[in-house]
Amino acid sequence: MDPGTKAGTLILAALLLGAGACAQKEQIVIFATARSEGRLEARPVPSLSNQMAGGFAVFKKLYDSEKRPKLAVDAGNWFSPTPEGWITKGRSAIACMNAVPYSAAAAGMEDLALSPADLQKLAESSSMPLLASNLYLRNGKKPGFMQSSSLVRAGGRKIGFFSVIIASPGKPNRARNLPKYRLEKETYETERSLKALNDAGAEVTVMLLSVKPGESAGKDFFRDFLSRVPKIDLVITDEPSVGRPYRVNRTWVARAGLGMAEAARLTLTLDPATGRMTDLDWERLPLYTKKYGEDKAVLQLTGEYRAGAAAHFLKRLGFLNDPLPLAENGTSPVGDFAADCMRRWAKSNAAIIGVSEPAAGFSSGTVTLGALYAAFPRDSSMVFVKIRGDDLEQALAGLQPGEISVSGLRLYLKGGALERAESDNGPLSPGRVYRLAVPDSMVGGRDNPVLSRAMEFANSRRPVRDIIGWCFSRQSSFSRPEGGRITRNQ
Repeated sequence: MDPGTKAGTLILAALLLGAGACAQKEQIVIFATARSEGRLEARPVPSLSNQMAGGFAVFKKLYDSEKRPKLAVDAGNWFSPTPEGWITKGRSAIACMNAVPYSAAAAGMEDLALSPADLQKLAESSSMPLLASNLYLRNGKKPGFMQSSSLVRAGGRKIGFFSVIIASPGKPNRARNLPKYRLEKETYETERSLKALNDAGAEVTVMLLSVKPGESAGKDFFRDFLSRVPKIDLVITDEPSVGRPYRVNRTWVARAGLGMAEAARLTLTLDPATGRMTDLDWERLPLYTKKYGEDKAVLQLTGEYRAGAAAHFLKRLGFLNDPLPLAENGTSPVGDFAADCMRRWAKSNAAIIGVSEPAAGFSSGTVTLGALYAAFPRDSSMVFVKIRGDDLEQALAGLQPGEISVSGLRLYLKGGALERAESDNGPLSPGRVYRLAVPDSMVGGRDNPVLSRAMEFANSRRPVRDIIGWCFSRQSSFSRPEGGRITRNQ
């Protein structure tokens, strides 16, 4: 045979072998997002001048550009402390996901701040199944408007989805009573959901695992959790510490794109004969507007929500004669103001608030609802506390004086430590019971000095932010609150 002919034959054979190998490769793409928190549109990228990224209109373009069998899923937190998420109670995010369209979405921990009635409205407005496998109402019943699992078809294959909400990765597999719901043990609900999906013929099983924001679920958590449950093919989580995907036994663990600034593209390779998952490729894709463009229909939808939110947040609340800075000479004027409002609303003897509670101060002049949300973005609620005078003084000694603002109290420090505390009526009386108002952000944890010494406490379920708004509504204008509440002596 001619050498040239022989070489050509070998090349052709190699190409045919390669084509045969490709023919045996079956893939499905899952796009995953999480923690949109009401962020609907593109925003400037701080590290890149003149570059915008994020939003559902960009994600829609990215999703439509994928030619392989595909679906989109979301791991929750549509309603959250951000103003955009709060005003629509998650409806704006669900509407945008409907427009993509997504195939499944899972409720996150922040979504459980919604009442069952509001969460039901979200579910009824959703074109995709909303999942929450371990979620129960306080009466012990499953919420009928949420699903424990869902079977979705992609590329002719049956992909089974279910979801679990993790309230505390450090204390896993425990039932949790929340203000409006109950979370059952995640292993028990995982077993139930997997059985239902396998009985329905799922070829690939996927868990959407939502971790409470502010908590952290490391590899040890996933190793322990996945060792206790039947085999899951893929876990998609909103846990930020998960970088590149990794395997725990036979289960892949991968992260969703967060904050609608990015999306994760997960390419699942399947065995053509059985449909079982054999490999995973993961990409983090920043949603750059210049790269992908923006879908016009979704952009119009988000624009309508943005216009409604802008009008709402321009609502006038009150007037300040003086600015209230976030920090000034070791004090927090806006913190002092908030403490005064809490004390006034609760009709308490005193109020304490952490200086980390406000995120910004107020300018002088008209105060709008938008300014209130910018200053107090957290969803902390106010807690009523009853405590004896001697226990109150010990509790104050256990706090960092430079990290709190107070109302109805005067703290005298010496060498940076509390020397004594007084109420507006003089020294604290050891045996007297004082009524105290504090945000729940200050009283979490087992070693908290306030709750560990309290006689009684009860959460009002009223957000501190709403209390400050109420304060503005009570009079026409406010001046800067009186200072001198914390006296430092060398």
